[in-house]
Amino acid sequence: MNTFIRLLGDRVRKLRKAQGLSQEKLGEKAGFDYRYIGFIEQARVNPTIKTLEKVANALNVYLCDLCPSQEDLNKNKKGVPAQITEREKILSKIMRHLNKIDNNKLKNIERIIKITVENDN
Repeated sequence: MNTFIRLLGDRVRKLRKAQGLSQEKLGEKAGFDYRYIGFIEQARVNPTIKTLEKVANALNVYLCDLCPSQEDLNKNKKGVPAQITEREKILSKIMRHLNKIDNNKLKNIERIIKITVENDN
């Protein structure tokens, strides 16, 4: 089994569960049968980028958020299971909230974040 595909499936599962979604609900939001979501999570299929884009949109995350990091790939080689960190969970929640906000409010939030980051440095 391809390590990348397996870790990608793990990420989809963890992000789905972190958002309290069933395979059926995620499949509905992404436009796929729930069994196909299960196949992705179990690394039984090699999904296309277009498919992964639909899954990412349904999860309100970026496509790159589904991909395992180099760190995950390296850890996996050592037999350590890849896990979503607390930071990734928080960022995922923030993204879900931000996806619901209009552009004017997003610009204000961006300014606040920029000021906060600049003050920390």
